[in-house]
Amino acid sequence: MAGPETVDRGPLRAIQGALGGGLRPGEIGAIYARAGVGKSSLLVHLALERLLRGEPVLHVAVQGGVEAVRDGYESIFTGLHHAQKPLERAEALLSVERHRVIHCTRGRVPLAENIDGLLQSLADAMEFAPRLVVIDGLEATEPALTALRELAVRRGLAVWCAFTPTHPVTDAAYDVSLEMVPERSVVWLHVHKGRDGVELAPIRLDAQAFVARDEEPPSGGPPTRVKAGECTLYSGGASGSEAAFGEAAERWGVREVNFTFNGHVQARTRGAHPLTEQELAAGEVSLAYVSRRLRRGYGEGTMIRRVLQSLWHQVGAAQVVYVVGAIQEDGTVTGGTGWSVELARMWNKRLWVFDQEKGGWYRWNGEDWVEGTPVIDAAAICGTGTRYLSPVGKDAIDALFERTFSGRS
Repeated sequence: MAGPETVDRGPLRAIQGALGGGLRPGEIGAIYARAGVGKSSLLVHLALERLLRGEPVLHVAVQGGVEAVRDGYESIFTGLHHAQKPLERAEALLSVERHRVIHCTRGRVPLAENIDGLLQSLADAMEFAPRLVVIDGLEATEPALTALRELAVRRGLAVWCAFTPTHPVTDAAYDVSLEMVPERSVVWLHVHKGRDGVELAPIRLDAQAFVARDEEPPSGGPPTRVKAGECTLYSGGASGSEAAFGEAAERWGVREVNFTFNGHVQARTRGAHPLTEQELAAGEVSLAYVSRRLRRGYGEGTMIRRVLQSLWHQVGAAQVVYVVGAIQEDGTVTGGTGWSVELARMWNKRLWVFDQEKGGWYRWNGEDWVEGTPVIDAAAICGTGTRYLSPVGKDAIDALFERTFSGRS
């Protein structure tokens, strides 16, 4: 039921020619890229396609804990299947849980013998025999890959490995080899080795849930200069930061789309876009999941749920996200605004946060916050943030638009 939709909407649709129907027993596939590009997300897509067909999968993660990996599955699944009814989504996710085992090694790179022992323990204790193993963080050395292939052949497993290269990758060591290359607001998937010599042009992946798009890569050259009249601000029109973004947009002739819903009070009504119940449901998310991501509690109140659903639309429509708030020690951003930041990070959107306490802009580079000075260089942007906007925060928003559009017709 859900499995074919995952293939149709996810990146597997675009690489089926290279996969020839997927990895076969005894085969090894590689996904490699620099840190923060989305290797883990692509692994989850590959695992979900099997899980939603009822096939057992073992997910081995070197970094992070079980909850973090499970959250990744829930986030990507929800993005792909938001049109499903809540009960249908819940039943499908339950099926995923039943057919999946997550094992985290807490920083220890697993060897083939470790995975072999784990597989035997799962078979003895749970009668669990996976057909696919995904390994997030494998050390891709020649001896490790040789031992892993022997294990895959002996146990009849298909194995996907994701890693950050520390030396040139030898594609010959794999049956399928995929490289993820970030370029501004998108990620390009390069198939360096497919089955039977199949060659594919680079595939553009939409950073929101990694949905493949049939477009050719740009030819290069300097970034496109964005004119105010060609730019759209997606926001919520609430008092504070969102109102300030809207006021700046109106001064410079930038179009506004301000998402709202029944019971939501807007300080700005220019470009108001009321969300229907069906549209709100597209951004449905577990508050327990949000609480885990942001490491703080959220109750089950209707208003906070709808605010989070609205943020889903704001961030999803944008290429670049600009937020005003405060970055905490754990890297999250305070308040409900923090959910827009987490969405942007999960979907690999370009992301800037103006920290009112530090008085500066910070860009998320995939691993950490790096200080910088942004301009608006995309036609679709999201502007959101705290309701408690300080004078320095308002000045930062005004200066962002001034830097971008001053002197441009």
